[in-house]
Amino acid sequence: MITLITGDHPRHKYLVDCFVKTFPKITWIIQKRENFLPNIDKSFSIEIKKLYQLHFKKREEAEYKFFSLKNAKSKKNISKIFEINKVDFTNGKLKSFFKTNKTKLLITYGCEKISNEILNEIKGYKWNIHGGLSPWYRGTITHFWPTYMLEPEYTGMTLHELTDKIDGGDIIHQNSINLNPRDGIHENACRVVKNFSDTLPPLIKKKIKKKLTPIKSKTSGRIWTNRMWNPLLLNVIYNVFEDKINKYCLENKKIIKPKIKSILI
Repeated sequence: MITLITGDHPRHKYLVDCFVKTFPKITWIIQKRENFLPNIDKSFSIEIKKLYQLHFKKREEAEYKFFSLKNAKSKKNISKIFEINKVDFTNGKLKSFFKTNKTKLLITYGCEKISNEILNEIKGYKWNIHGGLSPWYRGTITHFWPTYMLEPEYTGMTLHELTDKIDGGDIIHQNSINLNPRDGIHENACRVVKNFSDTLPPLIKKKIKKKLTPIKSKTSGRIWTNRMWNPLLLNVIYNVFEDKINKYCLENKKIIKPKIKSILI
């Protein structure tokens, strides 16, 4: 049995849709996440508030452009569906689930960190999907930073083993963006998530019955935290570069794509 624990944003639901097309029966555990259009602190200037609203509005538009609005709950291949909240990761509810429901493969994406106490109840593979290219972009908001750092070619996804380390488990599979000069920061993120979701389930199905040895990273890379980001950074994206950093980089530097790692290819 495959168990998916995901958030409830469009990209998360799209991943589930892709899995149910490949596997006959899955269990889907859905965590209710924060509002898709978050609020900004009142202390920021009117100009920054406008940039903030623009940024998240463009994110919403990009996600609904790339990811279907269809709800994966209606798919016949989903054998069980459970809805949980943040507290259920620590109040024993999730641990109780895995005590009574065996899973051969757990994949998490966009949910709370799962404790070792819960992971110890699972005897099969335990993997996490990280929305960033490890080890260069570990942590949070890691589809923002590559574009901001003028290396949008490092926008990517990583499937890795679940461990205590932040996005530091041994690597199972990765992908990275093929830059489109017409894309902005949110199109980069959506394009790489869509490609990853489309291609991952068939690769897993082909390899899952074999003994898999994940790839260890030779460097710890860098962990990006929530405290590193603030709305003032949006000035660079939208006022300095007008959300055309892909075009700028393609025209002004040599693009060297990162070497991705995978044991599924």
